[in-house]
Amino acid sequence: MRKAKFLLIIALSMLLLVFLFILPPKAPAPAGAQEGNANEIIFTIPIGKEGVQYEGENVPEMLTWGPAAFTVAPDGSFWIADTVGNRLLHYSSKGNLLHIIKLDGHVVGAGDLEATASDILVLSQASVPPKVVRLSLDGTVVASYELPEGLRLEDGLSGIALGDKGEVVVEREGGAFVHQLVDAEGKFAPRPLEGYIHCGRLYRARPADLTGADTTRGNITAGNTNIEVVVPHDLGGLRILGFGPDGSFYVIVEEVTVNGAIKVDQTVRHYNAAGKLLGVARVPIAEYYTYVAQNLAVGPDGAVYALVTRPDRVEVQRLRFSKELKSILPAVLVETNVQESESKAIAPLSCRSRDMMISVSSGYVNNSKYLDSTNTDGLCPGRCKPRYINGPGTYPSVPYDWGGWDTVNDYNSYMYPNTYQAGDAPRTDCTATREDCSRGTDCSGFVSRCWGLSEKHRTCPGTPSLENVSCQLKRVSCLKRGDILIKCDVHVILFNNNANNGIYGSESTTYNSYDRVVYIFSSWSRLSDYLPRRYCNVCTYTCIDPACVVQPTPCQ
Repeated sequence: MRKAKFLLIIALSMLLLVFLFILPPKAPAPAGAQEGNANEIIFTIPIGKEGVQYEGENVPEMLTWGPAAFTVAPDGSFWIADTVGNRLLHYSSKGNLLHIIKLDGHVVGAGDLEATASDILVLSQASVPPKVVRLSLDGTVVASYELPEGLRLEDGLSGIALGDKGEVVVEREGGAFVHQLVDAEGKFAPRPLEGYIHCGRLYRARPADLTGADTTRGNITAGNTNIEVVVPHDLGGLRILGFGPDGSFYVIVEEVTVNGAIKVDQTVRHYNAAGKLLGVARVPIAEYYTYVAQNLAVGPDGAVYALVTRPDRVEVQRLRFSKELKSILPAVLVETNVQESESKAIAPLSCRSRDMMISVSSGYVNNSKYLDSTNTDGLCPGRCKPRYINGPGTYPSVPYDWGGWDTVNDYNSYMYPNTYQAGDAPRTDCTATREDCSRGTDCSGFVSRCWGLSEKHRTCPGTPSLENVSCQLKRVSCLKRGDILIKCDVHVILFNNNANNGIYGSESTTYNSYDRVVYIFSSWSRLSDYLPRRYCNVCTYTCIDPACVVQPTPCQ
């Protein structure tokens, strides 16, 4: 009996060994992978002076923002624009901090960057005028290229890219329009391009026209191949991201809808060289703590990486591609057709015209005023000097001033020969308080002036509030000049018009170190969670419009 039991134990042991050798072991979870997160976390970066910095946190009526861009170098290392700290952070492929390059005196608002084997190119997006700065890998300035008229903020400046031969390319409206700035020999040679050129083939992408009849279709040109992209909701963005070493290419898709606030689903589509769809990956922009304008980059290995901001850290993630992804946006509500006679109502005699709103906003953006040393650097306890101001000189626009709402004429009268200080743009090293010695306007003060309000209105419901004098819109296609995009206790933007991959709008903002009233392009991903609203007292096209306005409305 004992011998039989002994033989049985041996047999079972041998069977177990056979299974262990024949059956493949379960693959371990990739390093950094989290349950419920489809992407792989490669490494994390701390928040603060030892890593990436944020600005505007816990300050009422002020936008929180942080890093604006990152890229992957040819050796697989990562460069990150710590825009708040005005420096570049260089990390190894495993997340070890290699070195830091300070940009003070050379760059204002690092909005994008590209890396070659020998240098770094940085878009100084908030400088006056904007420029591209070429740095050696140790941070020495090699060259600086001022962007000519036609390629500046008001023209939809949105980023930079590198051509196959090292040309420096400037992107407008998210890459819908591209222009060579510097040729392959490093010479300043601006000229328009038809699109991106890779291995002798032309690549370009166009999203849907959100003011047209079909807002769900866009197209991609890849050499002689035309690819149609169709989504269930509005196709607000369609951009060429980059290319893999095998000739494949990647496209960013931004699907947009309104469910109270604007909601955006950002995905990346991977196509082979022949234009066949290989896979789709989702970017978790709904989880971002701050907006990152250039949040995606293609590595030399063909992997796509995302820079994801969290309240307590920043993550570098590798996207995981699937054969297909289901839409995560809410279903579109079916609207009842409204007769033209019902969609408009007679406006009161004292209404505010859209032309007047835009005229006032243009007056801020196009303002020009000489500032002496007292205006730029005079004594004003608690004031944070706007970063685009650097000593006496003539400066454009009207500066950001927390809590302020000066008209253009009032601001100009407070400056030279008077002795007030230009702007107050709170930062981590300055307090957010209202100083009587500084002048300018903040975001809600700017919109209050554009709407012709008799007192400054805040961004949150209360008294007085911009939401109390406006109505909610149902779709982004309903937006018209002078409407707003607003996020409670954070920020407000005056809408001007739609663009490829986003909108043009005016705003008084510290974002990206602008620190003034600017007219800029914004992608739909930046506008995620903003509420589209319309002033109750706008002329000719009032808030009594069931095709576009959510009922009930405070305008009635």
